[in-house]
Amino acid sequence: SLGASDYRKVAQVHAASINRGFLSSLGERFLALLYEAIDADRNSILIVEKSGENLIGFVAGGRGMKSIYRKLLISFPRLFIALAPAMLNPMRLKRIFDLMCFGRRKKPVSGCPEAELFSIAVVDAERGSGLASKLYETLGQRFFQEGEPAFCMVVGETLSPAHRFYQKMGAVSLAEISVHKGQYSTLYRQDLPIS
Repeated sequence: SLGASDYRKVAQVHAASINRGFLSSLGERFLALLYEAIDADRNSILIVEKSGENLIGFVAGGRGMKSIYRKLLISFPRLFIALAPAMLNPMRLKRIFDLMCFGRRKKPVSGCPEAELFSIAVVDAERGSGLASKLYETLGQRFFQEGEPAFCMVVGETLSPAHRFYQKMGAVSLAEISVHKGQYSTLYRQDLPIS
């Protein structure tokens, strides 16, 4: 079972490794709350990899963000404090709203599975070690055991290493979509089991 310090470590790895994503711009305090909510949600999965006391990687996934947002709102005072700096920036506030709306909608493409990889990251020292592939496959196994035939992931157009990784793992591009106005992402599908 994970504790508050583990969620902070996941947040730190996310902020360092997925530093070009919008969520990282909301700060480690928000990210720690988000991963705590993911871990507490029965529709979601958070898998961490440690080396001794050091968290060296993680993967998170689930079946939509709706129940996770509810969990975040239950801890509204902590959420408000974590997001206070972002609330001073109207552009960031709009992007938070866009993200929440996108997370609540059905996927805009037919053939898109309900299960979704939310995020995956490993520390720099573990890049190229196979840890990301192991975490990805472990998430896939969990989804498959729970009866999911496939899972999807949304990848921003500028994240070339992420595109290469998912393609290497066997994910197939389903469509180009827009989460934030004027910025495009690719929606990928990974069939299960991963061969």
